[in-house]
Amino acid sequence: MTRLLQPAERITVDLEDGAPVRFVWRGRDHRVLYLVNRWRADAEWWRVRQWREHYKLITDSGLLLVIYYDLSREAWYVQQVYD
Repeated sequence: MTRLLQPAERITVDLEDGAPVRFVWRGRDHRVLYLVNRWRADAEWWRVRQWREHYKLITDSGLLLVIYYDLSREAWYVQQVYD
C-alpha cells in the first residue's frame, strides 16, 4: 500500500555527489541506506511547467518513500510513503 501526501511535505536534505544522503522530516532525522530509483519529471505540464527530480529510497528506519527536488522552487519534499 502507498500513501500519497497531498500536499507534499517540505523537508531539508543533505546531498553527497548530487544525491540525498540524509533528510529531516516531521522533526526526525533519516539517513538514506539505499537509492532505489531516480528520475526527472515535468509535473502538471498542462498548467505551468514544474521540473522535479524524484528519488525513491529506503531509510535507516526502514521507510520506503519518494522524495523530490522542485527545481523551480529550489525546495525538497516528501511525496509518497509506502507501507
